[in-house]
Amino acid sequence: MSLSSRRPRGLAVLIGVWLLVIAGVGVLIASQAISALLTSSSLPSVLLFAGSMALVFGYLSYRTSTKRLLSRLPVTALSQSRAPSIHASVDRLTQRMRLDRPEIYTARLGQPNAFALGSGTLVIDHSLVRLLTPTELEGVLAHEFAHLEGYDSLLRMLVMSILRMATSFVLVMLVPFVVVVFLGCWGLSLVVDRPLRGPKSVGNGFRRGVIRLVIGLLIAPTLALQAYSRRREYAADQRAVAILDDPLALARALKKIQRASEPGWGLFSWLLPTHDRQTEQTPLERALASHPPTDERISRVREAASATGTSSETSHWRHIEID
Repeated sequence: MSLSSRRPRGLAVLIGVWLLVIAGVGVLIASQAISALLTSSSLPSVLLFAGSMALVFGYLSYRTSTKRLLSRLPVTALSQSRAPSIHASVDRLTQRMRLDRPEIYTARLGQPNAFALGSGTLVIDHSLVRLLTPTELEGVLAHEFAHLEGYDSLLRMLVMSILRMATSFVLVMLVPFVVVVFLGCWGLSLVVDRPLRGPKSVGNGFRRGVIRLVIGLLIAPTLALQAYSRRREYAADQRAVAILDDPLALARALKKIQRASEPGWGLFSWLLPTHDRQTEQTPLERALASHPPTDERISRVREAASATGTSSETSHWRHIEID
């Protein structure tokens, strides 16, 4: 073999050896740094301080989020003179749940919906008022008031802050390990004349596992937070059933909202015959969803209502007026 043909191979080996040396030095430095961190007597204080700061920033974000979101939405304050029936429902529910009266806003969001903000704000989409009967709308309001009663927005913000802090701490410890693994695998690939990428590279399967681990750590807070949100949705439904005069009104409202939110249907789709539709979600879609499947929520509401002795699902249509 000629000298010229050996040069590229020799250069590759030299670079591979240097990468292995760097990886080895990285192992020593990272192991000593992590060992010193984990055995440090100040670690509990550092973690306590970081957790406290995460909670403080989470609370500050919670306090400012309502005004920030309202400023970005096309909302209008709903006075009692414009919608006396809605305010009557609000008064009835706040008395039963012993809540401070929230501020009520309407908006045109393009989809029938209602949601609670912060500790005392409720936004109702205008189309939801057109879609539901008064008792059904009261069922939706009871669900949202249950979120206010349980301080769900605050708890969600605090949990998110803590999860982000914990994930950041784990990633700080994991990043040096990832760098060392990749440098070592690349160095070995160059030394033994293997490609740097692809199935024939050294440690390909191991590196892919490390990448999956990092990705898993990055999305784990989101998955945990969404799972918590889905549990709170079920809990809010159960609370609404417990305080409503007509618990099944919530099930009817959820069904109408589900139909009206589907493409190609519209606000009065509930009057039309039910057609087969694809409502199944993939496991990933279910894991990333903040709300449980509507069909499951309806089923649980009906079961809870049945336990209270309510079985009738008939409703009398009466339009809710907003002047």
